[in-house]
Amino acid sequence: MWNFIDSGENTGKYNMDFDLELVERCKNNHISFLRFYKWKPYAISLGHNQSKLINDQKINHIKCELDRVDVVQRPTGGRAVFHSEELTYSVITKSSKPVRVLYGEISQALLNGLKLIDESNAGLQNLSLSINTPDLLKLTKTGMYNLCFNTAIKDEINLYGKKVVGSAQHNFGGVILQHGSVLLGNYHKNIVNYFKIDENIKSKLEKEIEEKTICLGDILKRDVSYEETAKSLKKGFESTFNIEFINQT
Repeated sequence: MWNFIDSGENTGKYNMDFDLELVERCKNNHISFLRFYKWKPYAISLGHNQSKLINDQKINHIKCELDRVDVVQRPTGGRAVFHSEELTYSVITKSSKPVRVLYGEISQALLNGLKLIDESNAGLQNLSLSINTPDLLKLTKTGMYNLCFNTAIKDEINLYGKKVVGSAQHNFGGVILQHGSVLLGNYHKNIVNYFKIDENIKSKLEKEIEEKTICLGDILKRDVSYEETAKSLKKGFESTFNIEFINQT
């Protein structure tokens, strides 16, 4: 049984805590969830294994506080994400499938849903799943591995190599939590302003993000709303997994 939850606009801590609450509900009640939400205020989330970033003072907490940007820790892996002009999705389900297989299936559902936003738009119809994963060790050595949206791993959604959706996953004893960001606008590029880095590294990161990301607004050449994106993504999950949701909100 699948439940659908649209949480709308919430703070970062609520979003992370509620995803973990759904993991427990899935464990105990054998219910799967698809959840959508957005962030107020905007927030930078760090992957589960990135906690050292804070201890090393790589985040400019003073600027974050001045600009009312939260800094939160994700229960999933991956790299730093600036949650701003986006739709965030969460999938919580029990599965015996290999995590990479499930990751690919969820990405396909997202891809199918995005194409429904405008079936006449060539850009949307040319969205695809990444085939290869880059050399992450090399990226780590250059410092470029710290940001989610400057590289695409296998089965992430992109347009001609430019990433549209970034996702991360964690296995909680057979319950999979996968969540990610669907870029509606370009404000995510401002993440470079919240790191304590020299101007040379900042310029490199800005170039990386500019070259390797694209938002739905740029693809459609208009403002794309959270609501229309949510409606299409929900349909994509229904058709891909052949499910009927029980609406929660």
